[in-house]
Amino acid sequence: MRWTELAPSLPLQSLEALAEREPALAALLQAGPSAAGLFVAVSAAAYEAVLRHLGDDPDEQGGLLLGEVFAEGDDPACSRALRVTQAVPAQDFSGTGVSLRMASGVWEAARARLGPHERVVGWYHSHPGLGAFFSHTDRRTQQAFFPHAYSVGWVVDPLRGESAWFVGPQSLPPAVVIHAAPHCVGGRPPTTTSGGETGSGACSSE
Repeated sequence: MRWTELAPSLPLQSLEALAEREPALAALLQAGPSAAGLFVAVSAAAYEAVLRHLGDDPDEQGGLLLGEVFAEGDDPACSRALRVTQAVPAQDFSGTGVSLRMASGVWEAARARLGPHERVVGWYHSHPGLGAFFSHTDRRTQQAFFPHAYSVGWVVDPLRGESAWFVGPQSLPPAVVIHAAPHCVGGRPPTTTSGGETGSGACSSE
């Protein structure tokens, strides 16, 4: 993919602020502070936007994820939690059933929507009918454009109802991912474990 990003200064937030911004995630982090990997929460708005964009399209689609980073101190390498707040779909792209090329304009669209505590924190794309996994090309994209400790990649197979998350330049699994499914906002969110599998939470739509 031919992308370029001029990274702004990173607005890191303290772990103490996480309790106010995302209490459920703060509780999980407090209960398992030694767990390896990033703790991730996905807002209902971002979750719905991604699923609505991907739909049941047989061709690959994708976009960028915006969010807030919570860390121990000011070092991005010490990022511990991430709150994904928005999804920005790529409007200029070329997709087939097995490949996707997104133009650099999606970065400008994302920057125009950044709030005071937000930045581009990752990307999402679909693998319609192929399963939720990172291909070799996906891993190269993650390493080249999303190399930070808080950077995430979310891949969804909307036809099979599968999804998986990957973190950082090595595309490692997160510690946990929680999100509110569209039909049960405010209820108990389903959980994605470190293995990338979505748990059978009471409100799961997957």
